[in-house]
Amino acid sequence: MKTKLIVSLLSLVLLAKTTFAQTIADRVAYVKTHATIVENTEPTNENYSDLAQLKSVLKDTEIVGLGEQTHYDGSTFKAKTRLVKFLHQELGYEVIAFESGFYDTYKAWQEIQKGKQTIEAARNSVYPLWITAETEELFKYIDSQKNSDRPLILAGIDCKFSGAYSTNNLLNDFEAYLKEIDSEVLQDTAQWSAFGKAMRRAIAVSDYFTKPGPEDTVVVQQVLHSVLREITTNYDSQDTDSQKSLFWQQFCRSTLAEVTRKFSKDQVRDKQMGDNLVFLKDKLYKDKKVIVWAASSHLTYNGHNIDREFYQQNLRLGDYIKQAYGDKYYNIGFTGYRGKIGKLLFFHLIKVKKHKENSIEYVLGQTEHPYLFLDLNRPDLPTWLQEHLVARLFGYQEIRMKLPQIIDGLFYTKEIFQSNPITRTSNEL
Repeated sequence: MKTKLIVSLLSLVLLAKTTFAQTIADRVAYVKTHATIVENTEPTNENYSDLAQLKSVLKDTEIVGLGEQTHYDGSTFKAKTRLVKFLHQELGYEVIAFESGFYDTYKAWQEIQKGKQTIEAARNSVYPLWITAETEELFKYIDSQKNSDRPLILAGIDCKFSGAYSTNNLLNDFEAYLKEIDSEVLQDTAQWSAFGKAMRRAIAVSDYFTKPGPEDTVVVQQVLHSVLREITTNYDSQDTDSQKSLFWQQFCRSTLAEVTRKFSKDQVRDKQMGDNLVFLKDKLYKDKKVIVWAASSHLTYNGHNIDREFYQQNLRLGDYIKQAYGDKYYNIGFTGYRGKIGKLLFFHLIKVKKHKENSIEYVLGQTEHPYLFLDLNRPDLPTWLQEHLVARLFGYQEIRMKLPQIIDGLFYTKEIFQSNPITRTSNEL
């Protein structure tokens, strides 16, 4: 009797394994049939025949989000740089908006237009983690296009202050604008002096957990609210300097969010990044298509489809973009199959090697292709791809999620590696 029971159980186990093996084979077959095979991710490769299918996928979009699992993923940076050039050349995208300071990048673009090398302006505005060998071609490309009929405009959406431009130029530029409009704010010299000191301290702690002091917060709020009232009251849409007025209005709103966000339990930063993006898209660079370069954890949406409490309880930047633009927003997530990133003493901070069989990475890895793009925004997705799968979209951690509900497309690179920062050249020193 026991022998028969054991045989039956073994038969069931064998049947289950055989069935699951067939399931994996079906999944791999689907990916091989429907995924776009990308030839390479070399940023200098401008033969986009391998990406031709993306033209139909993205033809009705106006905002494309290019995510990243970690801010130090060189393999993803290379792929994103090539995609940015493709989007600009083939699909008419004209703005590249980084997860970097709203003021810093605006100043950078002004300096680039005056002749400054993009890489130098980027060092003073974009977070340094994106100044790498893998992204260098992007900044060279912006340089090559800046005097064309359709330049690729550098912008930023973060309410945080991200570069030396905030430290060295912001207050002077703000004061110069206020003088142009004869702002009454400058008449109270004591308050303006206090505002300058408060802003310098707020800029200094922007990228840290330290909160601005209560007195600093109050004086910054008072001045910015006063400026906002002045600009909005006197703003003339026919004014030749209307773009400048529009920018400083949004600067005030963005900075008000920055000096108060650390006092709130809500994700104020993501909400303000969404507001800044809408401003860029609808007002400052009206009717231009926008590429957003940011962490996948910001660009995702519908967090209730992710098995993590944080995403389920907090709206992300992607949620605000979806609310504003619907299907015109296409969010591309990135993942990889194997490799190492970062090191602490003798231990790698991220080491990707093995994958659960119920993961998207396991399926993609079985194809043996080094690069793939999978469109998830289509009506004929198989059931298995619509259900919970393990994926490594956020920090390369294994998390269960419903992929088509949180991203629109997935870019896969088989080999992942750490990005390589580039040092300043003699011309930049």
